[in-house]
Amino acid sequence: MVWRGSTIDPMTDSAASAVLHAFEEARDAGLPSVDCYRAGVDAWRRTHPDQSAEYAAKQAVSVILAVKVSLRVEE
Repeated sequence: MVWRGSTIDPMTDSAASAVLHAFEEARDAGLPSVDCYRAGVDAWRRTHPDQSAEYAAKQAVSVILAVKVSLRVEE
């Protein structure tokens, strides 16, 4: 059996707002980036305690990156 990944959009999950809130609180507290992401992952895991740590981390980071990261291409 081959795992193809989730087709569920993490941005539409009920945990997305909690992830972003936890991430922002950590940033506002001046924590290092790794701790900000960890706060987001912890928020996801509180909403979905049945999911594996690896899957929860991927989903939470997907939410954070979708909202917080922008890519600029210099010409």
